[in-house]
Amino acid sequence: MLPLSERRPPGARRFALSAWLCALSLAVLAAVVLAVMPTSSAVASTTTTTAPPLATQVSTTPFKARENYYCTRIPAVVTSKAGVLLAFAEGRTRLVTTGCNDVGDNDLVLKRSLDGGTTWQELQVVVGGSDELAHGNPAPVVDAVTGRITLLYSSSDWNRDAAKPSRKGYSRTVHAVHSMDGGLTWSASVPQPQLKGAGWGWVSTGPGHGIQLGRGPHHGRLIIPGDYTAGGDTTAGGQLYYSDDGGLTWALGATSSASKTGAYPAELTVAETVDGGLYVNARNSEPMRCRTNEHRLETVSTDGGGSFAADFTPVANLDTSPVFGSLLRLHAKDHDGKPDQLLYSGASRLGPSPLEDRRELAVRSSFDEGKTWKTVGTLISPARTGYSDLTVLPNGAVGVLYETAGNIPHGNLVFTAFTEQAMKDSETELRRLRTADTRERAPQEPGNHAVVHGGAQLGYRNGGKAMEFDGTDDYLRLVCSPTLRVEDQDFTVSAWFKHASTTGTLPIIWAYGMPGTDPLKKGRHFSVRAEPGSGVLRATVGTDIGSTEVTLPSAYGDDVWHHVVFTRKGLNIGLAVDGGTPATATMQAGNSAADRNLTPTAEFNIHIGARPDFPNQPAGVAELFRGTLDDVRLYGTALTETEAAAVKAGSLEVAKDKERLRLGFTTIW
Repeated sequence: MLPLSERRPPGARRFALSAWLCALSLAVLAAVVLAVMPTSSAVASTTTTTAPPLATQVSTTPFKARENYYCTRIPAVVTSKAGVLLAFAEGRTRLVTTGCNDVGDNDLVLKRSLDGGTTWQELQVVVGGSDELAHGNPAPVVDAVTGRITLLYSSSDWNRDAAKPSRKGYSRTVHAVHSMDGGLTWSASVPQPQLKGAGWGWVSTGPGHGIQLGRGPHHGRLIIPGDYTAGGDTTAGGQLYYSDDGGLTWALGATSSASKTGAYPAELTVAETVDGGLYVNARNSEPMRCRTNEHRLETVSTDGGGSFAADFTPVANLDTSPVFGSLLRLHAKDHDGKPDQLLYSGASRLGPSPLEDRRELAVRSSFDEGKTWKTVGTLISPARTGYSDLTVLPNGAVGVLYETAGNIPHGNLVFTAFTEQAMKDSETELRRLRTADTRERAPQEPGNHAVVHGGAQLGYRNGGKAMEFDGTDDYLRLVCSPTLRVEDQDFTVSAWFKHASTTGTLPIIWAYGMPGTDPLKKGRHFSVRAEPGSGVLRATVGTDIGSTEVTLPSAYGDDVWHHVVFTRKGLNIGLAVDGGTPATATMQAGNSAADRNLTPTAEFNIHIGARPDFPNQPAGVAELFRGTLDDVRLYGTALTETEAAAVKAGSLEVAKDKERLRLGFTTIW
């Protein structure tokens, strides 16, 4: 392990109560004129119009990966009583085996801004610096009366046991520090054992900011959310912490409990409702993320955070991935005369993956205290983005501190501020269009409807509908569900395709992941793609022990409709076009069913018209289908030649009990 002198940023130290003189006056804040400069435009819409870009007042990067720490994560931002912005994060020191993981030597760090986020002061280490513990989840809250800033956080010694590279089995504790001078200096850390329930192992705060109640019998109460696990890591839930003396002392309030085998809340965020209650929105930590597309849960508290009034239930029409999101009260009629409005910031891409699907950070609104959420909102960034936290600046602008990087959704923390008018001017439809899975299925079984990306639109085949792809950004995505798992079993994929390309590679369907030579990368997948550049039609299957492929000596780029059928039966795979003789190959047998399994154990997507790594493919690679597709089907059996011929003829009666997917492209909605 590197010496502390080599791992810490210059000047990093634990801050005591003694004052650290500030060279800049807080009065500067009122004199600052924030320049307007545009950010990158929104991603291509699935409609025919594209929203104008969001005009930001400021966009800066207060925390950069490799600058002071290996990476920074878990943003939290508040505006002090005097108008100073305080941006908190975890500064994560890279250990040999952990990289930017939760496990490691993590400090809690702070940067202050006196000019609304345009510039930031030098980094402070608020907690850590002189130890090697894992300090995490900074959760600040400001008392509007005294100006006291309280930071609750959690600590553990995860990194001390190399045999346990995850949080499971570790105990964690809650602590508090305070600042009375706008974050210039901080008190010594004080343990808060009363904030950890009996039998809890893992316990955490936030992440993100807390709030102060402004109405009702608990006026002035501070609220910070958290989550926990118990029962030997078999049960979990969310909780609320509260303080009635400006943050000096804290108590445990509302708690929920659920089995970790199903849906349960974690990483809660809260907002006060206009009736003096609390609206609580949480990440759905359902372990089998392929079982649901509802990645947010919600409930309310009617007694100032003392208890939850109901169980957590899924949030409808709030497309997102598994990620922390932030609530913010923007308007309330009884305070500013404007219509009641809550904001929510979070990834707006629907999907199960905490890595691949954390994209398209957006701010969405509720005008009925969280009962419903508008699908129209403001795109903050089309890139990969992770956790985010919201605040209101002294000039009334909305500020968001969020994680982002290149090919992963975290590493840097970016701060962006924009006016309410700019937010309205750049509103766009965030819900991606769908096209229906039209197979017959039981009433209780959800359809495997495909999400439409880019500008893919309906075309025609033989007087019926088909789906056209422009080869630029059009593709469809099937978000994982249990019925789309082929595992180590027989299956069949069939589709009609037409293209006139003479170069490149055109994926027709690509399920799960990318092939890899390292067995530890778990390159489980199957794909069918036309390769005009190579003059072949290729199908591939991949397992933990390697890939097997089969090709036909034509890419069929004649702008004529062709029907492809790809089957797996046992260890044999076959690829045929237009009912012709199939090309065949034999997969490696391996030593177990796991060696023959094509489906990842965790979450996945199936792409139609693109590789699964789009749009984060290597430089110079852009594999997208250019042409038209129709009648894409997946069966959980190897169809016979007679059955395949019937599918080609348009029969809807083939192996109906084994049909997993049928995209007839009759509608987009």
